[in-house]
Amino acid sequence: MPDAPSGKSSGAPPAESAYYASLARSRGSAGALLLDAHDRVLLAKPSYKPVWDLPGGVIDAGESPRETCLREVAEELALTPVLDRLIGVIWIPPWPPRAPSNVFVFGGRISAEEAAGIRMRPEEIADYGFFGPDDQLPPMERLTVRKVTTCAAGLRNGETVYYEEHEKPGWYGTPDAAPTRVETR
Repeated sequence: MPDAPSGKSSGAPPAESAYYASLARSRGSAGALLLDAHDRVLLAKPSYKPVWDLPGGVIDAGESPRETCLREVAEELALTPVLDRLIGVIWIPPWPPRAPSNVFVFGGRISAEEAAGIRMRPEEIADYGFFGPDDQLPPMERLTVRKVTTCAAGLRNGETVYYEEHEKPGWYGTPDAAPTRVETR
């Protein structure tokens, strides 16, 4: 029976394979915190939920978080950004029926030419925009504002941030009232 991601047998002893199969699993997603030349954050409004977020999505089987981030941004916005580095990891606990999740945020900058070349895929993204610290934000959950603000600080300070998010995601309901500013500088 195959027990390696490729579908081929790993050659591991059956007891070892059974042990690894018994371990807990978590979901993963990856997003891009991209700043334009004016230090504004690129946010997207997915077509499948009522709130805005960073561009990104769920990690596919066998895919790295960085590969996911690049694939998702390309799929959603026809943009292949240069990602400078990992700027944030956020752990989200299980909220049944959702399994626990690790969110990886990569940071980078995009040029005016790249920003002008953005093209939304309507089945993925309903709208997008660039938002600075003094701009009124579109509807976002508090946990998304926290992710954007914290990871922007990590990008700005040359750090990778980690935190555990204990607020339940609720985009399938009414979006939370969000702060009106995102600190990007």
